[in-house]
Amino acid sequence: MTQPATLETVTQDIIDLVLAETDGAAVTLTAASGLQDAGMDSARVLSLVFRIEARYDIELDAEDGDDLSTVGDLARLVLRRIQERT
Repeated sequence: MTQPATLETVTQDIIDLVLAETDGAAVTLTAASGLQDAGMDSARVLSLVFRIEARYDIELDAEDGDDLSTVGDLARLVLRRIQERT
């Protein structure tokens, strides 16, 4: 059985996905890091969104992006969508 998602696990998953999108760029990311800190351009952010949606079986709306400035903001949104789904 899969463990329930927590903010910490979702944050780490997103960090791992960001690093995969940036070919493991030598950066240290935390919940307070901005996506641009990892060199994410708009195409990579879009790819990241698709990966997150597929991984968690959720949908992120275009409007959701307005309030996202850090990895932690994205993790909180993903966790909220997961909880809304159940």
